[in-house]
Amino acid sequence: MSAGTENAASEVILIQDTRMEVLISEDAIQNRLKAMAAEINAQYKDSQNLVVIAVLKGAFLFLADLVRYITVPCEIEFVRLSSYGNQMHSSGQVRPVDLSLPNLADRDVLIVEDIVDTGLTMQFFTEYLRSLHHTRSLRLAVLLDKPEARKPEAKELVLDFVGFTVGNDFMVGYGLDKAGLCRNLPFVARVIQ
Repeated sequence: MSAGTENAASEVILIQDTRMEVLISEDAIQNRLKAMAAEINAQYKDSQNLVVIAVLKGAFLFLADLVRYITVPCEIEFVRLSSYGNQMHSSGQVRPVDLSLPNLADRDVLIVEDIVDTGLTMQFFTEYLRSLHHTRSLRLAVLLDKPEARKPEAKELVLDFVGFTVGNDFMVGYGLDKAGLCRNLPFVARVIQ
C-alpha cells in the first residue's frame, strides 16, 4: 500500500458474518483526503467551471469528505454505474444505471470514484464523457487503486489523484460494500475468506 500509508495496526474483526482486517484507518483516510484536496485545489486554482461527478453508490462517503477540503468553486453531480452487482469480483460488464448529467461542454470535470480495479468502469465512463460531452478537461480522483487487477483494455487509464494503492483483495468500508452492506464503516478493510 502506498500514498498515505499511516494505517491502523492490523486488526481482524467480524461484522455481519464477514471476517475482515482493517487496512486503512479513519484517521489515515482523512489525512490523505486533505493532501489529495490540496493537489486538486492546485490543479484547478484558476478554474471557474469545475464539475465534480461522483460514481454512486461507492463514492458517496469519499466525495462528501473530499469536497469539504476543496476550496475552488465546484458543482456536484452523481451517476450510477455497476459492474459488481452482489458479487465479490467484477462481472467484466459495465451497466450504466443512471448517466443523467447537465451539459459539460468546455467544463473542467473531476470524476470521484471509490475504487479502480479492472478499470473497465472508468474506461467506459471517461470514453462516454469525452465522446458525448466534450469536456474542457477530464481527471480522475480515486480513493483506492488496485493496479494488479487492471484489465489490458484499461491499462492506459490515467488516475490523476490517488488516495491509496492496494493489493488485489476484496475491500469493504468507507463506501465500499459487500452485497450492499459495510458501506458505513469509517475505515477500509480487507475481507478475509
